[in-house]
Amino acid sequence: MSLPSNVYESIHRAWMGNTLEGLKDFIRIPAKSRAFNPNWESDGILKRTLEDSAEWGRRLLPCAEFEIIEKPGFPPALFIRIPTAGGHKGKPAFFYGHLDKQPETEGWSEGLGPWTPVVRDGRLYGRGGVDDGYNYYLTLTAVKALEEAGAAHPEIFCLFETDEESGSRDLARYIQELAPRIGDPAFIAIADLGCNDMKRVWLTQSLRGTVSLTVDVRVLNTPSHSGLASGVVPSSFRIMRALLDRIEDAATGELLLPELNCEVPPDILECLRSLAQEGDVRECFDWAGDTHAQAETAFEALLTNTWKPSMCVVGADGLPPCDNAGNVLRSNTSLRLSFRTPPLVDAKAALEAVIRTLTENVPCGAQVTVSRAEAASGFVSPLPSGWLRETLEDAGASIFGNSTGYLFCGASIGTLPAFKAAFPTSPFVNTGALGPTCNAHAPNEWLDLAYAEKLTCVFAELIAGIPSEN
Repeated sequence: MSLPSNVYESIHRAWMGNTLEGLKDFIRIPAKSRAFNPNWESDGILKRTLEDSAEWGRRLLPCAEFEIIEKPGFPPALFIRIPTAGGHKGKPAFFYGHLDKQPETEGWSEGLGPWTPVVRDGRLYGRGGVDDGYNYYLTLTAVKALEEAGAAHPEIFCLFETDEESGSRDLARYIQELAPRIGDPAFIAIADLGCNDMKRVWLTQSLRGTVSLTVDVRVLNTPSHSGLASGVVPSSFRIMRALLDRIEDAATGELLLPELNCEVPPDILECLRSLAQEGDVRECFDWAGDTHAQAETAFEALLTNTWKPSMCVVGADGLPPCDNAGNVLRSNTSLRLSFRTPPLVDAKAALEAVIRTLTENVPCGAQVTVSRAEAASGFVSPLPSGWLRETLEDAGASIFGNSTGYLFCGASIGTLPAFKAAFPTSPFVNTGALGPTCNAHAPNEWLDLAYAEKLTCVFAELIAGIPSEN
């Protein structure tokens, strides 16, 4: 359907003013997720983030209900109910996002910083802007524009959590408790995802799962002089290497455990070949020197990024800085390992296989311990159909001038199975503004403001497109 032009005009004004300023205020808050802030409960920053966001929302939509839900030890979440307008009798819409953030990281360009919102050349820089604070402001702005134009819409529910960057360990409980109040949504919109470019609406059809753990290899209770101990005492680092070689082929990056791999469906392979012809994911990175991708073709790169498992070492303990490293044989080496598992892999079974492989028959009988083990399976979303597909295609064509694109994501949102369990008949609209070079989690994170504005228009079309009669 085509909405009145004043809906789009209202959205444009908002992104030039109130919506942009609200998102800037959000960026200023160091709302680091609990994995990166052990004092999150006592300092109250996550709750204050929700309170500030709710206050902005109440000013925008006085008729809406904003409720901060929390339990001791659980990061809080913001639940929103927007009542029906214009006598609409259709199913409700349901929107999900998060307002917690990754840590600062080093390396921001001059004049930029994680908690300093800066607009340059149509981009809004700052931590949490594109991952995924814009989602909240975009969604409420779309509803406000519809109401200002007098357009009918069904009941709308939103859930914005503050633990996504830490794995959303408790979100499933919130979803289960809220599900009876939400009912049977016409769709579940997850706008915490990516886009291949800024030329169309992109829907993500699959995400990989995640397995993470900390493994410690200890060979001594006390470090020793390297000249006296080496050759007698095995290096903890060497044993760690040997253990990792059981899991990963160091020459190719291929993961060797059957539990980490799955057969890629033929239709997915066909879609990946098509996507690879439209763009090369290998061109999205700032390569150092003569470094090049593991994959030899664009298709292979896309396949390994979205439907093959991978392992990264994301943290280390027991290793002193090089400038302060004496001739000492260290007592232990600890690594934080992060695995991405294919969408159809059982992440818990994969985690069990990894732990078993790392801890059985250890060379030299070294002491191996595993801690902070976590697992969340991936997700495959069916293609939208019926009115939803038609609305998405029409909105994409009218607003972007291009058809809807479909992609597969190498990242993870571990709570999607929980949404599916709570709302088994509701289709997903997995979309977002996170482009290949938007630097989420990294220095110079940025949001394309023009794309965010257009995506707001698409959300308005989706809400208004819900059939009024069930």
